[in-house]
Amino acid sequence: MSTTPLPVRIATAGVGVHAINHLVVLLIPPVGWNVGTVYHLIGAPLYAVLLLPLWRGRNWARLTITGLLGCQFAGRFVVWVLFPETGVHAALLFGWTLSTVVLLALWLPAAARHHFQRASTLLTTSADSGKLR
Repeated sequence: MSTTPLPVRIATAGVGVHAINHLVVLLIPPVGWNVGTVYHLIGAPLYAVLLLPLWRGRNWARLTITGLLGCQFAGRFVVWVLFPETGVHAALLFGWTLSTVVLLALWLPAAARHHFQRASTLLTTSADSGKLR
């Protein structure tokens, strides 16, 4: 049984969906090389690399994904204006919703906050015990 609290597991799954989405969006026309292509090619592995540290309660990973999702959240407004198609807007609405759920699950529940504080405390304690006095 996992010691990772349910909100963190839900958030981690949401980050995994975002990572997959970064690859899927590259297959949607118009396909080509642009700033978005580079962003998604970098974003997919970056989000994927954060999955295990989030699961394990590494606070730096929670801070990193918060920053990445914040930038992505804002960037969707640009895509909304540039691509007025209904399908694109539906995908953007899904992305905004998923990002909101992930962020709320990582920061609001007491179990999630405790999970990240506990892991941080354990790392500090084990590092301190190895010091010479």
